[in-house]
Amino acid sequence: MSIQLYGHWDLHVVEAVHTWENRYRVEGAASGSGAYPGDVGSQVTADGAAWALVAEHRENASATWKPSDMMIDPGLDRVDVRATIGAEDPLPTPDFRDLRWDARYLGGTLFEAPYRPYAVRPDDLFEMPDGIFEAALGVYLMGVRVINRWGLPFTDTHVLDISAGSRSDLAMRGVRILDSWSQAELASLGQRQLGTGMVLGPLVPGAGKTVYFKVDVRDAAPRKHEVELVCRNLAGMADAGHPARRVRTQIFVSRTSVDPATGEIVSRVQEGTLRMRLREFALDQVNGRKARRDCPPPRRGSTAGTRAVAGSAASVEQRDLLRRALQALLDGRPVDPCLIREILECACASRPGAGHHCDGNGGPRDPGGGRCDDPFYAFPTKFSYTVTPRAPFPGQYGPIPFDDPWWKVLLLIIALLLLIAGALVEAADVAYQDEDLVIGTLGRVRRDDVDAALCVIDTDRALAFLTTLDAQSNEDSQNAVTALDGDITLTAPVMTRAELDAIMVLPASDPQRKVHKSGARTGLTHAIMTGFAPLGHGLASWSIDQLTLETDPDFNELVSQPGDSGSIWVHTATLRPVALHHSGDGSGVLARASLLDDVQGLMDITISG
Repeated sequence: MSIQLYGHWDLHVVEAVHTWENRYRVEGAASGSGAYPGDVGSQVTADGAAWALVAEHRENASATWKPSDMMIDPGLDRVDVRATIGAEDPLPTPDFRDLRWDARYLGGTLFEAPYRPYAVRPDDLFEMPDGIFEAALGVYLMGVRVINRWGLPFTDTHVLDISAGSRSDLAMRGVRILDSWSQAELASLGQRQLGTGMVLGPLVPGAGKTVYFKVDVRDAAPRKHEVELVCRNLAGMADAGHPARRVRTQIFVSRTSVDPATGEIVSRVQEGTLRMRLREFALDQVNGRKARRDCPPPRRGSTAGTRAVAGSAASVEQRDLLRRALQALLDGRPVDPCLIREILECACASRPGAGHHCDGNGGPRDPGGGRCDDPFYAFPTKFSYTVTPRAPFPGQYGPIPFDDPWWKVLLLIIALLLLIAGALVEAADVAYQDEDLVIGTLGRVRRDDVDAALCVIDTDRALAFLTTLDAQSNEDSQNAVTALDGDITLTAPVMTRAELDAIMVLPASDPQRKVHKSGARTGLTHAIMTGFAPLGHGLASWSIDQLTLETDPDFNELVSQPGDSGSIWVHTATLRPVALHHSGDGSGVLARASLLDDVQGLMDITISG
């Protein structure tokens, strides 16, 4: 066996109790690779992204070198690791003292945060523009990308946390770290919490992982706020206060409001204030006209009801909404009971003099509080703005064009975003509640190693689970597997890695190498399975092999395009599911996908009929 090491290490043989002849080798290092005598005092310095220390023994000078058993004891966790490594011949007793090294890690920091933490909306996991925390929106997930820069892997007792001092400083500035998480929230993000920190392991050196903290910025001052991240081992540390365990970074907070006197949007940050007035905008007139209709009441946090036909106890559409909601409940589908209550309350409140949620004509009492229109889109085309720096400056040319540009860009982004926010929020709310639009509920998500998510799909809209669309007559590709405009019924179970390894030894032209998928962007396309590699898109960490696919020369078509993510690659000869598509090379001739065998294991599911 061998010991896997990462980074820059000094190896010094401090003990050699030989029954047989011993030596050791360094393999795969950028510097220090080679074979070395197994004598006390032998020393080598090796460095590389990942390399191996191999101990060997032989009975005599004419015998073949054989690998020895090895062990590593890193002692109590510390940044500058001082580990004992031992090697053992078959004789006489397994004490791992035939060779013993004093191994010292010569690297620096424990981890790296390559870019500043960014704001993610918790409801839909959308990242805010430029990752900015806008105080007007309140609570966010703070995404932190972490890369292991240590000489050993992080384990399931290593956590990333925000230091106590930083938490206190942030709280004084109105930024509160919220440590209360439900298991469902943690599972949806694919992370575990230990104490107030988030588990980092298993994570080998050089690999990265994104963890999320929950923060409330509604009382925060509009400025840059410093955050101190700390990596701890909850199983014990010899140097808990070591500065290399800590990384300081910043988050950006803005505060935006509307000036009722002027109608301007006002965005503030530490360096100054931007005021913006809308002059003209482009309106989606087609959907704007369609928008004038009744729709279900909001499910999330609103008491506004649904508009009803004036003078009637309940409109035809309200009764239809109630009927559909009750039928869904009887069918065993997830239905928010508050939706049924609000439909009833608003319908009953439409009677003259009744109810608290609607006015006498059946409309919401709160003007703008009810969202009863379909989404339509408005985009600013002409607007005016002024930027006022917090600190005045003399002369004609001040520091604004030359100082830190982030805040000026930020102010424009936030102001433009909020100019159309009403329409966009309208679209999001309707999409979350209208049964004509809703397609399912998001469950667990995993981005690293496999890019996959579990969803409860609205069965009125979904195909059978092991069914995909064949080539459709309105698509570019017309190379159907069974029949044009038909469906393809798949065969369980999914293909295992062992079965795929056996296929990969066949010639590239062998029919067993052929697969196909039905993608949302490209429709039905064909490909050849060409190999495995731990590669994928840059939003995830890939430490396990992904399936690589390339254009099938028998078909004149692209393998994939952006928008095909989530489609299933199917083994054409057996119609068994193979892999979950997640990325391509941009040219359309190469694609990568996570093996469904791995998806099942990492997501703890079984894909069957």
